[in-house]
Amino acid sequence: MQDKNDKKKIAVRMVKFVIAISGKRKSGKDYCTNKLIKAFEKIQLPVSAVGISHSLKEEYAKIHNLNFGELLTDGPYKEQFRKDMIRWGEEVRNKDPSVFCRAALLSVDDSDIVIVSDCRRMTDFEFFVSNYKTLTVRVETIEDHRQQRGFRFVKGIDDAESECGLDDYKFDVVLKNITGENIDSRIEKIVEKVIYEINKL
Repeated sequence: MQDKNDKKKIAVRMVKFVIAISGKRKSGKDYCTNKLIKAFEKIQLPVSAVGISHSLKEEYAKIHNLNFGELLTDGPYKEQFRKDMIRWGEEVRNKDPSVFCRAALLSVDDSDIVIVSDCRRMTDFEFFVSNYKTLTVRVETIEDHRQQRGFRFVKGIDDAESECGLDDYKFDVVLKNITGENIDSRIEKIVEKVIYEINKL
């Protein structure tokens, strides 16, 4: 009889397509991820969304006896630990660059398509592109709109690799997420690209 971990490993192997999303803080990565989920669900394609940072935060919370649920929010609780989480995460990644990518996929249950909502480093993209059919998506917005959503530049965070590591990457798709604009047609184009690539497999 298979245990739970064996089943999850099989589910990961069954993933047909990865949408690897990146973007600056307050660019709207989660918003765009939710739009994509609804679009795939509308046409009844099995889809899951995972976050690399979720697996990092879960492990960090265990080690430091912190509230994992609060670390997943955008509130002040997370912000007081952000710099140290980044430092700790870098130390772990230096030993094993794809450790949090692999951990994130273990939460997938029987989905053809997986949306990774928070790729931040070149090694993240390298892992997904080398192991899965992958579409890389950059979520972008206007700087003023980031600030309207609560963004404030923090030295040591917004100039670190976790925010700047993919600035020069050549993305498959750049998704403009401008406040007040309807992005449904842009989401549909991404869905069409994914369906086209899946049908080629």
